[in-house]
Amino acid sequence: MSATGQPGAPGPAAAVGQANATGAEGSSPWKTLIAVSVGSFMTILDATVVNVAVHALQLKYAAPTAEVQWVISGYALALGIATPLAGELGELYGGKRVFIGSLFGFTFASLLCGLAPNLGLLIAARVLQGLAGGFALPLGSARLFTAFPPGRRGVAFGAFGLVLVFAPMIGPLVGGAFVDAGLISWIFFINVPIGLLGVLLGSRFLAPDPPRPAVRHQVDWPSVAAVCPGFGGLLLGASLLGSGDRDAALLAFAVGLAALGFLVLRQLRGSGPGLFDLRLYRVRTYGIGSAINALGQVPFFGTQFLLPLGLQVVRGASALDAGLALLPLAISSGATGLLGGRLRDRIGPRLPLTAGFLLLASGIALLRADATDPAPATLVWPLLLAGAGAGVIPPLTQVTALSEVPRASVARGTSLLQATQRVCQALSVAVLATIVARAVGGASGPGGGDPGYRGRFAAGVADGYLLAMVLAVCCAALAALLPGWPIAGPWGAAAAPGRGAPAEQVPDAGG
Repeated sequence: MSATGQPGAPGPAAAVGQANATGAEGSSPWKTLIAVSVGSFMTILDATVVNVAVHALQLKYAAPTAEVQWVISGYALALGIATPLAGELGELYGGKRVFIGSLFGFTFASLLCGLAPNLGLLIAARVLQGLAGGFALPLGSARLFTAFPPGRRGVAFGAFGLVLVFAPMIGPLVGGAFVDAGLISWIFFINVPIGLLGVLLGSRFLAPDPPRPAVRHQVDWPSVAAVCPGFGGLLLGASLLGSGDRDAALLAFAVGLAALGFLVLRQLRGSGPGLFDLRLYRVRTYGIGSAINALGQVPFFGTQFLLPLGLQVVRGASALDAGLALLPLAISSGATGLLGGRLRDRIGPRLPLTAGFLLLASGIALLRADATDPAPATLVWPLLLAGAGAGVIPPLTQVTALSEVPRASVARGTSLLQATQRVCQALSVAVLATIVARAVGGASGPGGGDPGYRGRFAAGVADGYLLAMVLAVCCAALAALLPGWPIAGPWGAAAAPGRGAPAEQVPDAGG
């Protein structure tokens, strides 16, 4: 049995040698990067393109923030639920086939979102979007990781990081333009041409799936059934706290924790990797990277939820102005993404990730100071500072977490990493929306005749920023535990002594 898990496949040395020329999967790695980037851009863009539309949806449906936030968190939750199933479907039907099918499904669900006549149906269509996107993201990232040799993965994921960072940053700008033009539905319709392009490029550029083994993989259906109530219960509980229904929130938390407890016990008692290969947490870099990946969603993703709301509600800015205000964040993020990847390949992940989170925390601290009067002109430098740190975080966190994972476990490791990421994104929005909702009390909005509403809303935003800042500092402390400078080591091709072997050589963590 080869390192790829397929009978007769080339061994580690041959795979790395082939990757130098044509990629580890037999296709040009740069073509793989293009195909994966287009598909991922669409699904990541939709995570934030609705952020600036939240206020408009509140006014359109006369609904509070705690209800409208489900348009965002429901999508992110569906991503988290579907992501762990990607590895299962990839093994059953082939990774390329599932990746392309999920892009097509996402495109169709986007069309349904644009045609939805009410808030309930819009949330349902967004959930369908998330389910389809949850299959595409981990399979695409796993393809990208195996397409490049270890010494070039930092640069590759730095380039891919432009998508990981730039897509959510320009989402509010695109959404703001459509909202101000009275074309809210086009926030979703824009995905149709992008999705069709992604299907075309994936069909042509991705290497064919390897032959599937004669023994078919058995799906762990009890674990699959526990994913939805587990993740959904936590998100529902966090959302209900904002509505003041404490008993219902505690019940939702209890159901979620019970389902997740069952899921964890089942995975640990199984003889194989199962739906979630929890044994991967024994790999030091994977465990630390996963913790950073989970906690970092509040400062990275949640801040992009708070800022447009603060600008529109507290400052009275238009949706387009709120999107434009985030442009410095996107510019500085794009500028540091490739730099962070190069630094990781040369000196390891410790310094760039630690510095990235400290810069992000500093930017958030300055944003918090301006929460009571978030004038776009005063936000430029805080956003440039925060963006300089945010640009290195998503790509370096992922490539670092996977750097010592055995090659045969990369797909499942990616699924587990991204599942927790998407669920934590949903929880970050729900928690921050709850903080704001509790600050404003029962008031419906600035148009409800309450003169103190804007001030209480600003106080809630400031509290949300405080939580984000604290978690960014915690992530910086965790990043300092990763390998890297000043400890010498060839970070691209092999791990430092005592740090484990690279993905192609380390023994299977599930064994």
